[in-house]
Amino acid sequence: MKNSIPHIIISLVFALQSMAQPEIVDRSKFPFIRFEKNKIYTPKADVLLSFYRNLERLMKAGDKQINIVQIGDSHIQADILTNRMRQSLQDFFPGGNGGRGFMFPYTMAHTNNPYSYKMEYSGKWESCRNVQNKDCVLGLAGISVATNDSFAKLHFSLSEIASSRYDCNRIRLFYSCPDSTYQLKLMVSDSQIVQSENYTNGAVEWNLSKPVKSFEIILSKKGRINASFTLYGLSMETRDPGIVYHAVGVNGAEVNSFLKCKLLPQQLVQLYPDLVIISLGTNDAYMLDFDSAAFHLHYAKLIHNIREQIPDVQILLTTPGDCYLKNRNPNISNLLAREVIFKLAQENDCAVWDYFTTMGGLGAMQLWQKAGMGAGDKIHYNFYGYMIQGDLFMEALVAAFDNYLDQRK
Repeated sequence: MKNSIPHIIISLVFALQSMAQPEIVDRSKFPFIRFEKNKIYTPKADVLLSFYRNLERLMKAGDKQINIVQIGDSHIQADILTNRMRQSLQDFFPGGNGGRGFMFPYTMAHTNNPYSYKMEYSGKWESCRNVQNKDCVLGLAGISVATNDSFAKLHFSLSEIASSRYDCNRIRLFYSCPDSTYQLKLMVSDSQIVQSENYTNGAVEWNLSKPVKSFEIILSKKGRINASFTLYGLSMETRDPGIVYHAVGVNGAEVNSFLKCKLLPQQLVQLYPDLVIISLGTNDAYMLDFDSAAFHLHYAKLIHNIREQIPDVQILLTTPGDCYLKNRNPNISNLLAREVIFKLAQENDCAVWDYFTTMGGLGAMQLWQKAGMGAGDKIHYNFYGYMIQGDLFMEALVAAFDNYLDQRK
């Protein structure tokens, strides 16, 4: 946990940082990246206004917690790009570390887990993903795990790198089970059992007297009832001011995949988002006969579902990057997906980060690969590539915020 930074220091750093836009990415190394196009586009001047005001308040007064939620596919599930954004934003704003945020135990679903944390567990668990044709209820994460065992344990711990940066004094678990079927206990690292403080809308919350970096959740079924417990994810938080960057992604997900997640709006509300970032479209457009009309319809519905529950939330869409079809030719359907996303932004008062154009446009993935940043499939990136993508996103967001400050002056 951290102490509050004195107001005068925050104001001084605020003034210095607002004087110039930092160049986070070395332009000389990547001549194919269109840095002049690396901007946040807004169809109206006030599209991200309340988000920028909250950032300004955090900088000036240091008394605001800002929640950002990014939803996406495999590019997000790996949490390399998003972790880069999380740490960059928290470092850029004085006293800006508001906690780690929402996580899902992907290991329990036998898929790749972010490197910053791990989950060990006991019991038999079955998984369900929004990319599968299964009859199951899903939430914000787009993936769930369920058990009907009488007893199970979930042990969560941060990696060595993350533990030096994050701890938490508030833990929230998103779940579903028949009333009073399972008893939930939280055991913290010193073997102290903490009583749950709040059950509401499919979530349980524990508030701790001191910060922890690991904990264990114990599930025990009452009696021999034939019922199951479903886990939708958890959030590791603090009560401090700062930025909390939540990331949820599912490998292979399309926009329609998240429309299957009936509990998504309800669980999203409980993260109190100031900004929702939607990074989908790569899998929707991964075909020559891309149906742009269906893509528009599904995407508009997803935006509607979010705004229906959180009317004032600000939304930023990102265009999918360039990729190759079967590693042979650039996927021209991404151009059509980009057009749809800009149209959706205009229709729904959303901002856009045009990553497709910024990275270099059609055929750019091959250049990224030659520069040692692209994966062999010419769809994904290696660790270095995702870090650069995160830096580009950070640079665009900081520039937009800096422009807001200039207009305020």
